[in-house]
Amino acid sequence: MSDWFRSDDKARARLAGETEAGLPIPTRIMSNGEYSPLPQTVAQRRVEASLLDIAEHWASKLSMDRRSFLKSSFGLAAAFTALNSVFGPSYAVAQDEMADAGAAADWAARHADQFIFDGHLHFVHEDYDWPGILGFRNAARMMQADGIPQRDPGFEDVKFLNFVKEVYFDSDTSVGIISTATSDDPARRFLSNEQIARDVERLNTAAGSRRLMGHAAFHPGAENWWEALEEAIEIHRPISWKGYTVGDPLSPTSVAPWRLDDEDLVYPAFERMVEAGITNVCIHKGLMPADYTTRMPDLWPYATVNDVGKAAQDWPQLNFIIYHAALRPVVMFDPGFVQNFEDTGRMEWASELADIPAQYGVSNVYADVGTSFGQGAITQPRLAAALMSILVRGLGADHVLWGTDAVWWGAPQWQIEAFRRIEVPDDLQERFGLPPLGPSDGDTKRRIFGLNSADIYGFSDAERTVAHYARDRLSQHKAEYRREGADPSNAYYGFITDED
Repeated sequence: MSDWFRSDDKARARLAGETEAGLPIPTRIMSNGEYSPLPQTVAQRRVEASLLDIAEHWASKLSMDRRSFLKSSFGLAAAFTALNSVFGPSYAVAQDEMADAGAAADWAARHADQFIFDGHLHFVHEDYDWPGILGFRNAARMMQADGIPQRDPGFEDVKFLNFVKEVYFDSDTSVGIISTATSDDPARRFLSNEQIARDVERLNTAAGSRRLMGHAAFHPGAENWWEALEEAIEIHRPISWKGYTVGDPLSPTSVAPWRLDDEDLVYPAFERMVEAGITNVCIHKGLMPADYTTRMPDLWPYATVNDVGKAAQDWPQLNFIIYHAALRPVVMFDPGFVQNFEDTGRMEWASELADIPAQYGVSNVYADVGTSFGQGAITQPRLAAALMSILVRGLGADHVLWGTDAVWWGAPQWQIEAFRRIEVPDDLQERFGLPPLGPSDGDTKRRIFGLNSADIYGFSDAERTVAHYARDRLSQHKAEYRREGADPSNAYYGFITDED
């Protein structure tokens, strides 16, 4: 992570911690460390100002203080109202949701049985002490909007216990998959395969049901990589695999990038995965900085999807799940990216991913939307909706998977609410033939939120329902937490920049 920041003199980064105003959505771009965070945009400042004004207005009418309003369901409705005021009407939200507890309760009840399977989650191990993860934590003390200083973010924010609170207590997520990242430096790895297996067992034992599953990272070409693959198969038994074709996403000078279609290096690993019956392969693609061609001329091609089609064609026994939907830019508000989309209806690398089934005649390529949908939802909602529609049109509504990249983005509830409410603008549907995403509880969104992942991970009919988990110990503790007055942190644990 720090390598990225050192390579960009303008990126003075820190871990976000609690938002300065306790806002229910981020109003700055978060980075998970795989790219430099960008300064807050003019539009994001306008959203922030609008949201604070709305909160001030309605909080006083409800005899609430602003912070309590922002932490409530009223606050989320206000956030989408503010986004609509700046970016145009992309989100379905009614004014009474900001003032009427009954309306907010009706909205929640409408989605109470919506199964959420988050295939893209993160935390770091208990002994993690690489200071880079805290993003120059001592450079500046976080300040709340009312001027009261608060603690600097610490390692505990991105560890197991806070992860459980943010993901399972403060969101509608039912089940998820914990992931990690490969790195040339072992000290920077969030979790080892062994640690993932241990923490999966830890949570599921405490919950009394299967709430968390784990990846095993594999890194072709790295030292002892084959031995690590065999160990994962024989001992850890992951639900799926996680690989980074760029090698080390935490450094722009990775020493061991690789391609999915490398018949000599990688295909033997695919054969071993098939033999082991662990056939879901999650691959990081996309999320490149604006100057990617000059900053990393040798590395960036490994982040494209030009190796996916042949590999999928050669290995129909495997499912290739492409993380971040391969969206090329770090942020959707890059002017060139926005203009290219408005001219062509295409998004770099994500559209190429969506083209693969038709080009190669395959049905085993999927898109996981972690970070790509979330960052678009708060910077370019119009394009965020279009991204989802492009994927649905090309891959099929049954081949798009929900992921949030939490806990970097904090509790994933705001992303869940954003996808429930978002729709493709009419003009984009008409100009580019983009299909609508449909109602919040419609078939397309239910599939993307959870049923598609339930299919490829072999969940039973019972396991893909909220009712299945309603009586486990985790649900009991969550119900008690909410009875006593839920206290969402409205915190985000990715990196933000000090530049404005």
